Amino acid sequence: MKKPVRVLLAIAMVLCITLGGCTDAGTVSGSQAPPEISSGSVGEKKLTLEYFATSMTVEWIQQVEAALKKLGEEENFELLSADANRDINAQLSQIDTAIQQKIDGAILFVVDENSAPAAVEKLNAAKIPVIGESMKLQDGGGSNIAPYVELDSYNVGVRCADWVSQNYKSCGADFSDLSKVGLISNTNSKYRPDVLRTDGFREAFVKAFPGLPKSNIFMADCAAEATSNDNTEASYKQVSTVISSHPDIEYWVIMGAVDNYAMGACRAVEAAGVEDRTILVSAGGELAVKEWANGTGKAWRAVCYYDAMNFAKVIVDGMVGILRDGKSPEEIYPDYKQAGQKYAAVKITGNMCTSEDYKQYVH
Repeated sequence: MKKPVRVLLAIAMVLCITLGGCTDAGTVSGSQAPPEISSGSVGEKKLTLEYFATSMTVEWIQQVEAALKKLGEEENFELLSADANRDINAQLSQIDTAIQQKIDGAILFVVDENSAPAAVEKLNAAKIPVIGESMKLQDGGGSNIAPYVELDSYNVGVRCADWVSQNYKSCGADFSDLSKVGLISNTNSKYRPDVLRTDGFREAFVKAFPGLPKSNIFMADCAAEATSNDNTEASYKQVSTVISSHPDIEYWVIMGAVDNYAMGACRAVEAAGVEDRTILVSAGGELAVKEWANGTGKAWRAVCYYDAMNFAKVIVDGMVGILRDGKSPEEIYPDYKQAGQKYAAVKITGNMCTSEDYKQYVH
């Protein structure tokens, strides 16, 4: 009887291997429905996603790309990147190339929001799902044409203004005579999200200090100086011009729509020797925290900090839902879908932090 038993055991082992292996407990997998395989497991096809970025010279975009690559290791996808160098025609051409390469999904930081329909239509025609990053993906009527993840730009500006109104005294500023206070919106008029941040800041600041003369409100518009892709130099020139043209202003309050602009502003106030009398705040924080870590950037008092991984994780979760779980683009992010919209828009806000407490927010 021992020989037949050995034969039966041998057959069982062969079946075990053939059907996909035995569990640690010795049960035969395949005799029951297989367990659900999590994204990124070896058993799933590796996906190819492409990040279409407006300009890789921007620190924020570099951080988003790094976060996406890290998630690619966890979720079993390869990330390709395309740098449009702020040229929408180049970006549309890059999308055409990606379609020919048969990528599985697209992450789109569109160069020009007005051109979002053209970019999305190309991807839709090729049946490639797209999720937007940072910029809105809408048609001319304000309808979402694809899901996207963006910063709640206006309210980020409001939060920065609220911080200044609550902390200006601890920064050494005296706002008792508002005729001596100047407000600079450090932005880029070509980009709606940038304008929204400084609009939110300016409107909230004026609400907190209604006596601020309109003649003391200035704009340092990076769009006026096409000197570099990240606009740091443009910001430096614009802010320098405003400050030097108004020596009667004793205290300056500057809102940088993004850290690249704020960096230029920071260097400008230092060159003008008014860093002790300036309150510079910004949206982002990726460059501010580097300044603080180096013990520099004294005028850079606070930031509304948000992490690239916050954006990347939401985007990847949505893309995995579409490509691995079989959801339609209309079904992802259900908690963020507004009435009347076909696709959801996820809005992310950050945390106000300073040189003293930023380490608790930066990971």
